[in-house]
Amino acid sequence: MTPIAIVLAACTTDPADRPGPGDFAYDVPLAPDSPWPKFRRTSTQDARGAFGASDGGDAEPWVFTTGKGIFSSPVLGADGTVYIGSADRRFYAIGPDGAEAWHAATDEIIDSAALLDDQGRVYVGSGDGHVYALDAATGEEQWTFEADDPSVNNAFIRWFEGNVAMAASGDLLIPNDNFYVYSVDRETGEAKWRFRMQDQTWSSPAVDAATDTLFLGNNNLLPIGANTYAIDASTGAEVWRRLDALGSVAASPLLVGGAVVLGAFDGYVRSHDPDTGAVNWAAPTRDHVYASAAALSDGALVVPGADGTVRALEPDTGAVRWAFDTPDPIRSSPAVGADDTVVFGGGDGRLYVLDGDGTLRWSMQLVEGDRNDLNASPALGPDGIVIAGESGEVFFVPHDWCLRSDDARCATGGEVLPDDGTFLWRTTRWGATHADAGTLGPAEPVALSLVARDGGDTVLALLDDPVVTTDPAVPVTVAVSADRRFLVVSPPATGWGTDRVTVHVSGGTVVDPERDGLVFGDGREGEALDASLAFDVAAGGFPSARAGDTWELWRLAAPLPTILPSYNQIGFDSLHYRVTVVEVDGDKGVGWVEGALPGGTPDPATRTMFPVVLTLADGGVHLDADAGMTLEAMGAVLSFSDFRITALLDAGGGAPEGATLAVSAVCGDIPLYGAFLRTLGFCNPDTDELHVFGGALLDALDPTEVLEVGALTVTSPEGRVRVDVDGGIDPTAHRWALLLLGPDGSPLALDYGTGTVADDAGVEVPVRTVPAGSRVLLLADGVVAGEAALP
Repeated sequence: MTPIAIVLAACTTDPADRPGPGDFAYDVPLAPDSPWPKFRRTSTQDARGAFGASDGGDAEPWVFTTGKGIFSSPVLGADGTVYIGSADRRFYAIGPDGAEAWHAATDEIIDSAALLDDQGRVYVGSGDGHVYALDAATGEEQWTFEADDPSVNNAFIRWFEGNVAMAASGDLLIPNDNFYVYSVDRETGEAKWRFRMQDQTWSSPAVDAATDTLFLGNNNLLPIGANTYAIDASTGAEVWRRLDALGSVAASPLLVGGAVVLGAFDGYVRSHDPDTGAVNWAAPTRDHVYASAAALSDGALVVPGADGTVRALEPDTGAVRWAFDTPDPIRSSPAVGADDTVVFGGGDGRLYVLDGDGTLRWSMQLVEGDRNDLNASPALGPDGIVIAGESGEVFFVPHDWCLRSDDARCATGGEVLPDDGTFLWRTTRWGATHADAGTLGPAEPVALSLVARDGGDTVLALLDDPVVTTDPAVPVTVAVSADRRFLVVSPPATGWGTDRVTVHVSGGTVVDPERDGLVFGDGREGEALDASLAFDVAAGGFPSARAGDTWELWRLAAPLPTILPSYNQIGFDSLHYRVTVVEVDGDKGVGWVEGALPGGTPDPATRTMFPVVLTLADGGVHLDADAGMTLEAMGAVLSFSDFRITALLDAGGGAPEGATLAVSAVCGDIPLYGAFLRTLGFCNPDTDELHVFGGALLDALDPTEVLEVGALTVTSPEGRVRVDVDGGIDPTAHRWALLLLGPDGSPLALDYGTGTVADDAGVEVPVRTVPAGSRVLLLADGVVAGEAALP
């Protein structure tokens, strides 16, 4: 008998013994015939399913594609219908055959999981600030609940990002980004109580039905207040609050064995006493913890980390029982089968299934493309696994599919990492970390991440004074991350200047460092680093740029440092920008970046506007704002000391492989969040800089038309430059701006986005010092509508 046959023979169970409709014993009024009616399945959020690897029958895999990335998690109806939301602003019901049953449109992205109740309704929150109660069979709207305006709590937004939970009474428990957690009557859609949290809440409430207490984490990132709470579910009265984690608690609590367990962004998993909140133990990881814990049948806790490792922790002590390593951060919360199989999605686009002892049972590459993070948490049904990814796809994979098929996407065996050694692996603009060097664009930066292995396990190691050289020699800029886990090597704007370049990094490493959360200090000397990676440098087909050429920059990703996708990947994914060539002379010019609507349509209300220096090199484009800039994104004003966009363009001006972003910000210039980023160790202690690496899609748009305007009159009120237009302008029809260029033609760094004011007569912008001989350009949707010398 073959090994696979032995496994199947040992695990096969009689279908008659499987749970059926009505057999699921929920202690709150969830859909009683649903195998997975909510995020983490049960009120206590143990994520333990009723089915195991031996189930699956004759089911076949299927894929359902939505219009944008998916960051929410599926729930399952009794008939196999999958319910899930997408960043394309739709909530889907997908039949057991993978065909759409219905969808409901909302006015914003959906990244929270739904809940199925015993009255045939499904409830889901949207980023538009509404919770929708829908008929689960038809999608017909029953009622909507609208969250309070964020201004009531001095919040930025009112997205529903925390998943819907349920109290023993059937009342819905729903966190919002406006700092409230709501209790909503599921019959009327009316709020019963509001509880004011310290910050946004993405954590899904766990409920002790016996005591009618809910537990949840909070995104509070300040060393005051609290970020872990217990609340009376019937009254909304506080039971206790704690501030033990140095950073946000986005994970959802697990109630198991008389403890409340959840991880935090300071890199620790904690067990709390449910009556007092006191910490029983804290177990360290190598990075922050975003995913929620699950429980094995003997109470062991299974927790993935953004360090790429899934750990099983002893419930009484937090000691590591076993660990399974992957190359990329894990944000997918695991599900546990009835046979203790552990199922989760990887940051590398693979679906992983482990046996209860932590060994790989099988894995399957579900996403082959760039946006491959499987951030959704899997749901386990009678026939298989449902999971979704950043690619916008929903996947159904039958249980043990890879042990009973010859699917080329499947793998068995162990981890994909080497057993021992210290390495630098490339991390792509989308976040995939691997040993292959690959290809660079003509001026593309490259990110290299430290991978240290000892005895078959990934260990914590830090870069120690790395030295970077290239062959052939190129005057590169090297940015080492504050946590010393990665570095970014950037060529000059004119590019690498060759068709093949080798990047060599030497230096030392530090292991076993002292730590305070994720702030790492001194340790002992580790293995010396001596790494060389050879890259092919490709040329593009773009001939030259012209004034008015326009691109849409969208679907931003910021995988490094790893904390950023955990905080805001769904937000990055929702941003759209227009990049317009203002003027160009040969291979040099000036561009303009401004916020846009989906599709690159101009947004007259945007407060994101800044200039870039444009350089063309070998069919690629390099856009640089190294003089600093300020923009507003998702209600927050951010300042950057350096902002680079690099892309390899085809003949039509598009970037089929996307663009690369390399950004630096001074933490002291970031309101509120800067101090938090320092606390977590993401700001360089010497320079106070935060280095960010990532990517975006870049699509060519039709050239923007030039508007005809009247003559310009330039004045200089105190601290401002103003341009009035003969005949006036319509400030609501276009996004008007002023761009100031110095005598050498380079843009002046001003607060264009947050300081520009347009009225019926003209436009003005705040200024500091303006060099003699400077010019002012009047822009309409990024295109020059007029020009004048400054007085």
